[in-house]
Amino acid sequence: MHSLSTLLPWAEQEITTLEEEVKFTEVMADLVQTHANTISILARGFLEARKYITPKDVTRFLDEHLRARIGTRLIAEQHLSLHFSSQPHCDVMHDVDENPGYIGVIDTRLRPARIVDHCANVVGEICELKYGVRPTIVINGEPDYEFAHIPVHLEYIITELLKNAFRATVESGMEREPIEVTIAPLPELVPEDRRSENVEDVRNKKIENEDQGNVDQVSQRFTGNNSPTSPPPDSNILPLKHSTPGVTIRIRDRGGGISPDNLSHIWDYSFTTFNDAQATSTLSGGNNSANGMDALNAFSGAGGDGVNSLAGLGYGLPLGRAYAEYFGGGIAVQSLWGWGTDVYLSLRGVGRVDTVQEAKESARRKQK
Repeated sequence: MHSLSTLLPWAEQEITTLEEEVKFTEVMADLVQTHANTISILARGFLEARKYITPKDVTRFLDEHLRARIGTRLIAEQHLSLHFSSQPHCDVMHDVDENPGYIGVIDTRLRPARIVDHCANVVGEICELKYGVRPTIVINGEPDYEFAHIPVHLEYIITELLKNAFRATVESGMEREPIEVTIAPLPELVPEDRRSENVEDVRNKKIENEDQGNVDQVSQRFTGNNSPTSPPPDSNILPLKHSTPGVTIRIRDRGGGISPDNLSHIWDYSFTTFNDAQATSTLSGGNNSANGMDALNAFSGAGGDGVNSLAGLGYGLPLGRAYAEYFGGGIAVQSLWGWGTDVYLSLRGVGRVDTVQEAKESARRKQK
């Protein structure tokens, strides 16, 4: 209620001056900081109430809540990033001259291989600290491929996937076998004539992954508000085009695979390999929480959304999938029990790099 009451005065106020924009940005920054740990608070709440609510209900609620939250928070952080990058005295955000590929929090020249390499080094150091050994990483495919995406989202997803691969590989005694990461650009095979669907046909369809970009459709899907009085969809808010460049990243390990008993639960937010004592220690934040559990479970990527404190609560894979699916991607797991696991991460870019660069050049010419 506090956040709602804070934003309501700005709902009908048109920002016309720089002073008003600065005040609005201060309010937005405060709200982003206030809600930084919302997901971890929800996780601990569901952990406390795990005897009274089924994992299916938890998953259904969080799937809807987190997708709405990802969009809301992304818009807020994009505004903050653009605001601070426009201030010459502020060095908090990326400098435009040093990072010409950045537009707010979006890197239009994101190279997945660099993210994989960085996350592998971080996870590898923790793995070596715990076990005294770390598996090697082999990156193949097209490591020079670039597309437009949000680095902090990809970093969180890759960290979670590598964490699982490292742990399984070491604990199965296969640390001499490298973890293979293949980067393959997505082919543009889906025709553009799908855009000919009228609005009514789209509304009658289930909201699929590729429709996550359409805020109006998603809102009506979750609220059920399809009355004639509902405002028409904003023509400026469109789903991502199927021709948007993307990438598939395969992570293959020889960690023995996932047991059939666990495989059916890996997408449950409430599922974790922790026992009750470890989960309780994590919940209370005790000093022994990092010592009484596997070091790799104690580590989580810097998802920029308060997710670094979610380790051990069973949120790594499902939350990573939520990030991937928001822009039309996804995560698929193929386990060969007794041998290893292949994880396929597909990501759709948030725009075409060439189109973005043309727009930036056009804006620069107009300024001159």
